[in-house]
Order: sequence, then C-alpha cells, then structure tokens
Amino acid sequence: MKRWNLTSLPPSTEKQRPRDPGSGAPRVAKHDGQIPRVLFSAPECRAVVVELESDETMGDHHVRERAVVHVISGRVSIDASGESAECPAGTVVTFAPGERHSVYAVEKSALLLLLAPWPAAQHYSDQAEADHAQHLPANASIAPLGPPSGDPD
Repeated sequence: MKRWNLTSLPPSTEKQRPRDPGSGAPRVAKHDGQIPRVLFSAPECRAVVVELESDETMGDHHVRERAVVHVISGRVSIDASGESAECPAGTVVTFAPGERHSVYAVEKSALLLLLAPWPAAQHYSDQAEADHAQHLPANASIAPLGPPSGDPD
C-alpha cells in the first residue's frame, strides 16, 4: 500500500531541471506556469497534483486519457463542452478522452488529476517517450507517506 495525505502536501517548488538528460527522457510538462507533481504512475492510471494560485488558469486543453479532477482545496471554475461550473473543494469532475476544457482558479487551489489508462494510445509523440511512460524524473514526483504510526514496517 502507498498513501498520500492530499490536504497536507508540501508546496510545490521549481524543478531543478525541466527534463532528465537524454533525448528519450520522459517529461512532466510545465503547463501555463504550473509544475504538476506525480503521486504515482502505472499502466492503469496516473495520479497528479496540480496547484493553482488565485486567478491562474490552465487554458483550453485536452488529454487523450479519461480525466478525473478532484478539487482538494480552494475553488475553481471549469469550462467544458459549452458549460461552465464553479467547483469548490470536494467536487469531482470527469472529462471524456479528448474533451477540451479549461480550469480557472477562483482562489488558490489544489487539484488531484487522475488519467486512465496511462498513457492512452498516441499520448506520446515518439517511441522513446512511450517506452519510458512509467519512469518519472526524481524532482517531478511526491513520495508516499511512510507506514502509519505504530506499524512495525
């Protein structure tokens, strides 16, 4: 079992380097100034935490996977498929693969993004990146918590 406390994650910091060396190294892309942090990555699903400052946006975009967004804290406004919804902490929103959407932070917010399956067909532009889909640069991930107090492990 691996676990994370999403309400008490340390704030994200700038990556020491945006991409591991080597032409085939995987990327964890910086999007509209945001540096996503990956909790875990497996063929079934990738879990990513994204922080947005008040008035920041993740402009119109899409992913090839089904996307599930959980608003951990704060409040965002999401536009998709001609609809707009204000989403406070606790809200869960889903997007079909390829569905265009944008996210605007009404206030400082943290989001949990689940992408499944990971990666979807044609997610990567070249085979070298696809071959490393589950590898993450060390400075782009969040380690899980240790064992619960009182556990011998």
